[in-house]
Amino acid sequence: MLLMVAISWVVVPLVYLFLNSIKPSLEFLSTPPTIFPSKITFEHYSKAFSDPKVSRLFKNTVLVTGITTLVTVVVGTFAAYGLSRLRLPAKWLGFVVFIFLFIRFYPRVTTVIPYFLTMRELDLLDTIWAIILGHLGITVPFVTWLLLIVFNELPKEIEEAAIIDGAGPWARLRYVLFPLVAPGVAAASILTAFLSWNEFLIASSVARREAQTLPIGVASFVTDQGVHWGPMSALAVVMILPMILFALLVQRHLISGLTFGAVKG
Repeated sequence: MLLMVAISWVVVPLVYLFLNSIKPSLEFLSTPPTIFPSKITFEHYSKAFSDPKVSRLFKNTVLVTGITTLVTVVVGTFAAYGLSRLRLPAKWLGFVVFIFLFIRFYPRVTTVIPYFLTMRELDLLDTIWAIILGHLGITVPFVTWLLLIVFNELPKEIEEAAIIDGAGPWARLRYVLFPLVAPGVAAASILTAFLSWNEFLIASSVARREAQTLPIGVASFVTDQGVHWGPMSALAVVMILPMILFALLVQRHLISGLTFGAVKG
C-alpha cells in the first residue's frame, strides 16, 4: 500500500504534466479545470520548438551537465581517495566530512547575491562557466563525501598487497581500487548529472540570455501576461524525458552504487 502511494506521488504529476502538454489552449480556462483533454493536440510542442532559443537551451544544458559531471567525478574521486588514505585523527576527519555536508546542504539562496557579484567581477556573467562553477560548489563536496564512504569500505589489505608488488599511488588507484569502487563512482556520476540537469537557482542568477538552460526556459513561460501552460508543459515534458530514459538505463548501476558495502560481512 505504501509503495503504491509513493509511486502515485511521483507518477501522477508527470501524467498530469503530459496531459496538459496535449490539451487545447481553451481548456486551461475552463471551470472547473479539466484533467483529460477533449482532443489531442501537439500545438504546444510546435509553439515551444518554434522558438529558436530552444536549441540553445538544450546545448547549454548538455554542456553544463557533461562538464560538471566529468569534473566533479574526477575531483571527487581523487579527493576522497586522498582523505581515506591520510592518517588523520578521527575528530579531524569528522570535521572535514562535516564541512562537506555543510557546504552541500546549507540554504543555496543565501549565496545567490555574493555569487552573482563574484561572477560579475570575473566577467563570467551569462556564460556556461559561471553556471558550471556554481554547480561544482554543490556537487564536489557531496560526491567527495559519498566516495569517501566507498573508499573507507575497501579492505586496506588489498592496497597493501599492491604496494608490496611495487605499485605506486596512481597504479593502485587506477588498476586496483578504481575497478572496485566503480559502482560508487557510477552512482556519484548519475546523481551529479541529475542535479546539474535540473538546477535552476544558480543558473537563473547568472544567465541572462546566451547561457540560459532548460529549467530557465521552462520558467520563461511565466510572463506578466499570464502563464502559458501549454508550451510550458510541452517543454517541461521534453526536458524531463531524457532524464527518465537515462534513469531507466542506469538504474542498475545507481542501485548497486548506493548499496555498495551495505552487506559487507
